[in-house]
Amino acid sequence: MKNIYLDAASTSPISAAARAAAISAMDNFGNPSSMHQLGLLAEREVSAARETIAKAINAKPTEIYFTAGGTEANNLAILGGAKLHIGAGIVTTPTEHSSVKYPFLALEQRGFKMFHVEHFGDGSVNLENLKSVLAWAAPVSLVSIHHVHNETGVIQDIAAIAKIIKDTCPAALFHVDAVQSLCKIPVDAKYLGVDLMSISAHKIGGLKGCGALYVREKVHIAPLILGGGQESGFRSGTENVPGIMAFGAATKERFERFRENYEYIGQLKELFIKALDDIGDIDVNGENASPYILNISVSDVRPEVLLNALSAEGVYISAGSACSSNKKQKKEEVAVLMAYGLSEERAQTAVRVSFSPENTMDEIAEAAVIFERCVLNLRKMRKLR
Repeated sequence: MKNIYLDAASTSPISAAARAAAISAMDNFGNPSSMHQLGLLAEREVSAARETIAKAINAKPTEIYFTAGGTEANNLAILGGAKLHIGAGIVTTPTEHSSVKYPFLALEQRGFKMFHVEHFGDGSVNLENLKSVLAWAAPVSLVSIHHVHNETGVIQDIAAIAKIIKDTCPAALFHVDAVQSLCKIPVDAKYLGVDLMSISAHKIGGLKGCGALYVREKVHIAPLILGGGQESGFRSGTENVPGIMAFGAATKERFERFRENYEYIGQLKELFIKALDDIGDIDVNGENASPYILNISVSDVRPEVLLNALSAEGVYISAGSACSSNKKQKKEEVAVLMAYGLSEERAQTAVRVSFSPENTMDEIAEAAVIFERCVLNLRKMRKLR
């Protein structure tokens, strides 16, 4: 049985270039902080990866700080970036990833005042509501809004949001979770006008356990991890050289093939959506979405049952974030989709199909046939009960 992996938004297959870079780093095992030849070699490799990643988002290498992943980058940006005085406003949306939501809740417990911005039915942030919230919440310490939603793929107009924030609350820091954006849609830190931006390696063919935080020049945040002062004091601890080198290699590969991949992934998504027309009672959730993510609601079918049926035939998709592991989090994710304007039924029956450049047209066509068969069989079984 052939495996067809359509869960790249959870984690992507490791690219050959990233694998080779990681193995090279394991062979050249020096500590980047050591002053001998092996240490200096490791430090040069880390610096080269930093330059590659900075180029991909139009930043300076000195604005890139490596972390243990997107979750840590989000936590560092939010918990380290919230300033002003206790009681200041912190602003976000009700649809953020849990690694943004829970740091905000932690800040609220410390005395900050949390405010949520509304969405339109298509999933886009209501910019007029954003203006009102910022005025009401002032003084505002921090704003955090995702670029590409991890479940629906909806893309936010970050540049427009940044302008509103700077015009209304110039002292506020603006953080963006761009974990699902890097090398998938255009990401230009300067054009977007963000202060802090989180990215992750394993969403683009790198290794798990490695990410980075972009910190705009002259922006200062408090570190969460103290010790040896690595990463200019922003993130102490010996650098994950294999992960960082793999991150650099994966970024270089994806960045150089950005346009080619973008068009190709769009064709894969279009092919899969077209095949769904024959099934019936399926809704696509989210407008203006990344080609890499497709969120659909399948009526009369429980997502976990559909996932098991597909998995038994070698097709792998997801229902909810890969970070969700219990009923409480599942309920929270249903609430997130409902905040996007979905009915409770559509939110409860939503599944996510996400693509990578490694997928082929033949795979997508075959997966669509299997998807249709599984859905129709499950609906038939439900009627027989």
